[in-house]
Amino acid sequence: MDRSVREAVQTLSLPDVDALIVVDGRCENTGSFMGLLTERDIFQAMADQGLEVLDSLVWMLTAPDVVSVDIRTPPADRLQVFCTHKTNHIAIMDGFALHSVQSIWDCVAAVPPSATASAEVSAEVA
Repeated sequence: MDRSVREAVQTLSLPDVDALIVVDGRCENTGSFMGLLTERDIFQAMADQGLEVLDSLVWMLTAPDVVSVDIRTPPADRLQVFCTHKTNHIAIMDGFALHSVQSIWDCVAAVPPSATASAEVSAEVA
């Protein structure tokens, strides 16, 4: 939480990292989940506020209204949540604990082909 946006950009540039979990606290066991920070959040802030946003702290750009689903939610249902909320990342929760963050692309890859075919048929009928 006390890290700079500039540091976040460096971390987001690593392979397979497309969102950062922002935690309020020093230890992963005692910190509370504040939200997510994505490249898109940073680009939007730079467009609005200029390059000086890179020297801001990550919590200032963190999106607190993260969409979440239960860990037992099937991938096809998760995909519907992505579409309904028009988001690229969702928090996967195990009760009140954050289990992971899933991108829409990882979710699409996890949906069995038969589930997407039945979803298309349902959409055509509606």
